[in-house]
Amino acid sequence: MNRIELIRFRLTAQIENMKLISCLTVLVFVLSSMARADHGVEKSLPIDVVRKWEIVTGDKAEACQKYAAEEFQRFFQAATKVKLPIRQSASGKTGNIFIGPSDGLKTGLLGRVMQRKYDQEELRIVVTKDNVAILGGPRGTLYGVYTFLEDYLGVRFLTAEVTHVPNVVGEHTIPLIDRSYKPPFAYRFYLKSEVMKDPVFAVRRRQNAAGQHGPKEQRISRQLGGEATGGVFLHNNFHLSASFQDHPEYFSLRDGKRTIHQPCLTHPEVRRIVTGQILRNLDNYPLGATIPLAQNDNGNPCLCPRCSAVQREGDAPGAPGISGDTMGGSPVNFRNGPPSAVVIDFVNHVAEAVGRKRPDLWIGTEAYAYSVVPPRKTKARPNVKVQVATYHCSVVYSLEDSRSRINREFTRHLVGWRNACDHLLIWTYDMNPRDYWLPFPNMRSQPANLRTFVKNKGRGIFMQGTGENTEFSDLRAYMMTALIWDPSRDADELINEFLTLYYGLAAKPIREWIDLVHQQAEASGSESNINAPARSYGLDAALGQRGLKLFEKAMRLAENDTVRQRVEKISVTALRLALEPVWWNSIEAPRMARAFKTTLEKQRVLIADKDLPRFRNLARQLFTLGRKHRAGQRQSARKAVFSYLDLPLETRKDSTK
Repeated sequence: MNRIELIRFRLTAQIENMKLISCLTVLVFVLSSMARADHGVEKSLPIDVVRKWEIVTGDKAEACQKYAAEEFQRFFQAATKVKLPIRQSASGKTGNIFIGPSDGLKTGLLGRVMQRKYDQEELRIVVTKDNVAILGGPRGTLYGVYTFLEDYLGVRFLTAEVTHVPNVVGEHTIPLIDRSYKPPFAYRFYLKSEVMKDPVFAVRRRQNAAGQHGPKEQRISRQLGGEATGGVFLHNNFHLSASFQDHPEYFSLRDGKRTIHQPCLTHPEVRRIVTGQILRNLDNYPLGATIPLAQNDNGNPCLCPRCSAVQREGDAPGAPGISGDTMGGSPVNFRNGPPSAVVIDFVNHVAEAVGRKRPDLWIGTEAYAYSVVPPRKTKARPNVKVQVATYHCSVVYSLEDSRSRINREFTRHLVGWRNACDHLLIWTYDMNPRDYWLPFPNMRSQPANLRTFVKNKGRGIFMQGTGENTEFSDLRAYMMTALIWDPSRDADELINEFLTLYYGLAAKPIREWIDLVHQQAEASGSESNINAPARSYGLDAALGQRGLKLFEKAMRLAENDTVRQRVEKISVTALRLALEPVWWNSIEAPRMARAFKTTLEKQRVLIADKDLPRFRNLARQLFTLGRKHRAGQRQSARKAVFSYLDLPLETRKDSTK
C-alpha cells in the first residue's frame, strides 16, 4: 500500500468512526428520552389516580393499626380534599392502600411483603402503580403512615396545635418505592411539656414513652400504639428499706463516719433486704419491664474496705487508682478504682436472682456522677441495662469534638460502658435548669451526640427538656423528636423547615439569632455543662442587644398577629441576655459569693447609673412577656431583679391565670 492509498484508508476509517459515534449519540439520546419518559410514567404514581382508591385494613387489625388508617384518611383528605373510604377487605386486586397486615394484602399483588415478621417499631412502605402498602409492627404501621404523610404528601406536625398540610394538586406524584426503617432507639422519651401534654402529637412525633408519674391524660394508649417498656431510671436509693438510725452500718462509710447519702452495696444484709423485697414484688411488674436500682443524686459512695476491694476488681491496693481530673466526683472516690464496679457488682447480684424467676425482666441502673466512669473488668449481666448520663459534658461542643477535653473524656467512658454492658440507655439534656430563658447553645452539638450514642450501642434515649413556653421550646420539640427518631437527619434542614413554616417571613432574622448565639458560644471555648450562667457559655449583654434588633426586624416581617405572638414569645431569649449584667448582680453574684465564701461586692459587675433606666425597661418587658406567655417565670427571679433595680413589686390583677 503506497502513501496515497494509506492516507485514503485512514480518512475512510475516520469517517466511518464518526458515523458510528453519531449513530451511538443518537441512540443514547433516544434511550435517555425513553428512560425519562418511562420515569415519568412508570417510576411514579400520580396523586389523581390515588384519589380513586380505597384504604384497606384487616378485620383482625389491632387498635393502633385501625387508628393508623383513620390518620391516613384524615390527612389525605386535608391535603387532597378527597375522603377515601376505609374497608376491611379489598374490593379488587388494584386500587388499594393497605394499612397494616390483612388477608387482602397477603393474597394480593403485594403478598410478598407479608412473608416475614416485622419488629414492633419497624415500618415498611411499598408504592407500586397498582397498590400501596404501609405495614410493619403494630407501632411501626402507625409510624409508617406518618412517614408517608410527611415524605410523600408534605404534611408537617409542627406543634400540638399547628399542623402544616399543603394543597396536593393534580400534577403531584408519589415515587414507586420499597423502603423499610427501624429506629435505632427502641425507647424514646423527650421530657418536654410541648410533646407530653398531647399524646396524639407525641405519637405523631414518634415518641413512644411517657412520664411514669405523669397525669393519666398524658399516657400513650393502646390505640396510639402503647408505651415502650424499660426506660429512664430515677434516683431511688437502691430500694433499701432500712433505717439509718437503727442500722448505720448499712450505709456509706466515708472518712471513718457513716453517712446516709448512699447504701453500702457490699453489706450482706443490704443485698439480702433489697433482693428479697424485689423478689416478693415480681408479680407487680409487667412483661419486659425494667426494675430500677439507682443511686441517690449525690457524690458520696461508700468507701468501706469491702467496697474498696470490689472497686479494685482483683488488683492490689493502690494499683488501679484513677488519677487526674476525673469527671463526676471527688478524687477520693476513685483512689481504689471506679465506684461503678461496686454498683454493677450489686446490680448483677440482684439481676441473677430475678432472672431465675422472671427472665423477661431487666434490672436497670445509672452511670451518673461518681458512677459515670465505667468498670475496668466487671461486666454487666445480659439482663442489666445501664443508663449513662451526660450531665458533666460540655453542651457547646459535640462529644467527639476535639475542642472539648471533657467531652473526649466522656466519650472514652462511653466506649468503656459499651464494652461493659450490652444494653445502654442514654440520659441526655436539652435544657439549662439554672435559667430557662437564657439561650441554650446546644443545637449544633446535640444532633452529633445522638449519632455518637447510636454508634456506642445506645438503645434508648431519655432527653430532659425545660418547662413549657421557655427559650426555643416549640422549635426544640420539633427538632429533637425528629432527631431522636432518626439521628441521621440534617439538623439545619429541620431548623429551617420549622422556622419557615411556623414564623413565615420572620424566620430569617430568628435563624440569624440562633446562629449568632451558637457562633459566639463556640468561639468562647466553653467547657460548661448544662447548669451554667450566661458568661460560662461566652454569652453577654452585647449579644443580647444584637438579638433585640433582630427580633424588632422579625416583628416587622411577621405577616399576622398569630405569627407576631410566636415571635414575641421567643424574643425573651434576647431580652434575658440583654439584661445579663443586672441578672448577674441580682441572682448569680449572691450564689457565687456563697459558693466561694466571699463578699457580694467582689462578685458583682459595675453598672453605670446612666444604664439603669434602660435595664429597668428591659426588666419590665422581660417579666411582662414571661407572664403573658406563661413562660415558666420564677417569682424569685422577678423579685431579685426588681429589688436590685428599685422597681415596685405590686401584684398584677391582670396576670394570666
